[in-house]
Amino acid sequence: MPGTTTSARPVRALLAAALSVAVAAGTLTLTAAPAAANDDNQPPGVPTELQTSGQPCTAAEPYQLWQNNDLVLSAVLHDPDVDVTGSTDRLTATFALWPVDEPTARIERFGYYGREGDRESGLFERETLTHDRVYAWQVRAADDQATGEWSGLCYFRTDFEGPAVAPTVTSTDFPTEGWHPALPGQFTFDAAATPDAVGFRYELLGVSGIQTVPADRPGGSATVTLRPDDGPRTLVVSSLDEAGNRSPEAQYEFRASDVSPIITGKLTEVGVPTTFTVQPQMAGVVRYRFQLDGDPEQTAEAAPDGTATLTVTATRAGSRTLSVTSVTADGVTATTTSTFVLTTAPKISATVYQQGGTSGGPGVPGVFTFTPRQPDVVSYLYRFNTVTGTVAAAADGTASVTWTPTKAGLTSLSVRSVDRDGNQSDAASFTFFVRNPPPSS
Repeated sequence: MPGTTTSARPVRALLAAALSVAVAAGTLTLTAAPAAANDDNQPPGVPTELQTSGQPCTAAEPYQLWQNNDLVLSAVLHDPDVDVTGSTDRLTATFALWPVDEPTARIERFGYYGREGDRESGLFERETLTHDRVYAWQVRAADDQATGEWSGLCYFRTDFEGPAVAPTVTSTDFPTEGWHPALPGQFTFDAAATPDAVGFRYELLGVSGIQTVPADRPGGSATVTLRPDDGPRTLVVSSLDEAGNRSPEAQYEFRASDVSPIITGKLTEVGVPTTFTVQPQMAGVVRYRFQLDGDPEQTAEAAPDGTATLTVTATRAGSRTLSVTSVTADGVTATTTSTFVLTTAPKISATVYQQGGTSGGPGVPGVFTFTPRQPDVVSYLYRFNTVTGTVAAAADGTASVTWTPTKAGLTSLSVRSVDRDGNQSDAASFTFFVRNPPPSS
């Protein structure tokens, strides 16, 4: 075999002498055993598990259909020869393909260097096949000394052309004229009696991915339920034949109006109950479900006109999203969200000195009060220009500092709260001007 320097056969071995010792009449007799015969190479076995582009092949009608693509034929190879290391011969697979009505148009492709148990394949380009024809194929394996038997025959039929006519699309829930609530609605696809159309491929652009649905009969129809987002929408539909080939596309354009509830209100503080009003954009709303991200969901009953008042309390700062879902008596829902950014920076108020104003003067004290925006505050870190300090918080989390300026001009106060775990809040700033003293008389 190529690439080997010793025998590759388990029975084949160097000639050896076997000694037999017999005692006969007190005489020692030595007898040489006969030499073992060389074991000839055996041809590869018949390939098994034949597949047509990954699918088990068909040997009887109805034959599998093949679309307008390159074709890959494959099979598992077998070889009985195993050497002393457990390795098998390198094998070449030959795949033969021909139209049943024209056996002389036989084409062969090869798969190389497989071994026992390997799946090898041969590629037949799309250009080697023609539409609406039955093809047969088989495969055999060979090593470098012998060729195995051909497998049985597999068959398939080519189908490269989809239905000739685009389907029609209709919807009583979403007519093409006017605006219609963006609620679940039905769309009907009709293959217009095209006999080879057995299903439909559809996509609501920008809303859902590609989906398929079978027709109720060849050339028949199908009805699907879709829920569009609000805005102008386009539904693209094609008929499908049994092989999956598509017809020309039909585009159905319609407009869907927003039905999500309208939220009025603004969340600004952590730990402070905030009231929101909600009004519906669809009829029959009886309640609302609402939730601040990460917090438990709550429910509020709607008034007869569909409106409601919600109370929301943020338990932490950061970017928070309020989700509100309106629910009708029939269980139809619509959801809207609103996002708020809540800071943990404490609030600052003062006597004498006001944010952005000019007041006081050198030697005139002011009291600065810090109010927390995060829970469990135990102290505050503050800085007046370059002078820093720390003040403990009272039981309610507030603290006050009396500060007396020594000179006139711009003064900047920066404050951070510190909770019991040592976490610092965002920084709050408070800028003011210390008035120049009047000239001495």
